[in-house]
Amino acid sequence: MLVLAMAFPMIANNRFERGDVNQDGVTSIKDVTILIDYLLSNEWPAPSGPVHEFVDLGLSSGTLWATCNVGANAPEEYGDYFAWGETVSKDTTYTWKTTAWVYYEGSSLRFSKYNTSEQYGEIDNKTELDPEDDAAYVNWGPEWRIPTAAQVSELISNQCTWEWVEVNGVNCRKITGPNGNYIIMPAAGQRSAATTSNVGTNGNYWSRDLYVSNNTVNPTSASKLYFTKTGKQRINGSRYQGYSVRPVYASQDVPTSDYERGDVNQDGTTSIKDVTVLIDYLLSGVWPDPVPVVDYVDLGLPNGTLWATHNVGAKNPEELGDFFAWGETAPKANYEWEGTAWLYVEDGKKRISKYNTKIDYGPVDNKIELDPEDDAAYVNMGSEWRMPSKADIDELLANCTWEWTQLNGVNGQLITGPNGNTMFLPAVGERMGTSMFHLGEAGNYWSRSLHVLNETVSFPTGAFKIYFTDSGLTWNTSERSCGFPVRAVRIVQD
Repeated sequence: MLVLAMAFPMIANNRFERGDVNQDGVTSIKDVTILIDYLLSNEWPAPSGPVHEFVDLGLSSGTLWATCNVGANAPEEYGDYFAWGETVSKDTTYTWKTTAWVYYEGSSLRFSKYNTSEQYGEIDNKTELDPEDDAAYVNWGPEWRIPTAAQVSELISNQCTWEWVEVNGVNCRKITGPNGNYIIMPAAGQRSAATTSNVGTNGNYWSRDLYVSNNTVNPTSASKLYFTKTGKQRINGSRYQGYSVRPVYASQDVPTSDYERGDVNQDGTTSIKDVTVLIDYLLSGVWPDPVPVVDYVDLGLPNGTLWATHNVGAKNPEELGDFFAWGETAPKANYEWEGTAWLYVEDGKKRISKYNTKIDYGPVDNKIELDPEDDAAYVNMGSEWRMPSKADIDELLANCTWEWTQLNGVNGQLITGPNGNTMFLPAVGERMGTSMFHLGEAGNYWSRSLHVLNETVSFPTGAFKIYFTDSGLTWNTSERSCGFPVRAVRIVQD
């Protein structure tokens, strides 16, 4: 009846994304110490190492540009030169034969990574540098990146004015943004073979994207910023050339929660288990194999949403699984307002300390969707799972047929998607206080969305849910203290 596929966790495959707890670019025994300290104190240490500055030029994209080059200590210093995809400046010559991800078969040039053409070997269709191959990320830390081609194009657009200036005897371009702030980029020239040339006359700065011309990607070259005294443009540069790197600040790429930073085993929570996994990795050099998690079904929905085949805490489709108050990640014995996460009573009035849109219930934070650490699917099933959003529910209701039926003697709804695949939702009832109601008669399944109808109408005491009986189904809302099961959706991009 159910068409299933096995889902595996999205495990990071490089040391910078997994295990680098202190975010210094390498996984070491220092990360074990930091992780243990965090578990004891519940506080991450302040970042260590050099602090690099950025400038807000007032660009429409909001891009923040660093004030100096990688390897430099002042805006006018040239800094280091990097081949594209390399993270150290070389003493050896800059040629194809000495460049990362490049090799020869006979006299034919080949690429082992970042290749889009059969002419150059096996295709991986990677067109943008991974963090571990990004000189800004590796040398300055996870909040920095080599700019994209689009960010380079924005810098040379009519948003900014460019001047040829001399700073401490060094020829540079002064680039002033719409808000009057500026950066200095020295004319550092380039490295080719064993020679540094054009110093003082032109600047060459890598982007992190392969070069695209006429909608065709050329894997032999990457986009770069090129300027002289009289001109500026984004053009292509051969990957083996040694150019400067001027980073952009990319704070959105840095883990923002304890679960992303310390969750080494990627089970949705930071615990002593992560310390064990990290020590095992440092001793063996091998991360443990991913463990199969929950089956999911592709119903052929327009947005490609993949639904889990059974509830959180269940082992098969017809089991009830665990019941959760909204915003809580563990089942409990009593489902009442007081005793529910973020809910309390003050002077006889209901109050809310998180996910609140109305001043009547306390300080407003306008959070309308559960953070991952408060999402029962994320915490119990892993980082590739979430409770469904209100939009996910609407999509399920609008595109599927629903049939009241039984599976192994359990009442519920059989949901058939546009492609004919199905999933079963048992009629789980609900828990309020210490009692169970409507078991076998109705189904209630939480979403991760607060009860918000529009920008002016919201009811933060409740959240959206799936609701059905034997006579029909709809979305509905209930008070956050109620205990309902969770049927997760798979978030592949996370």
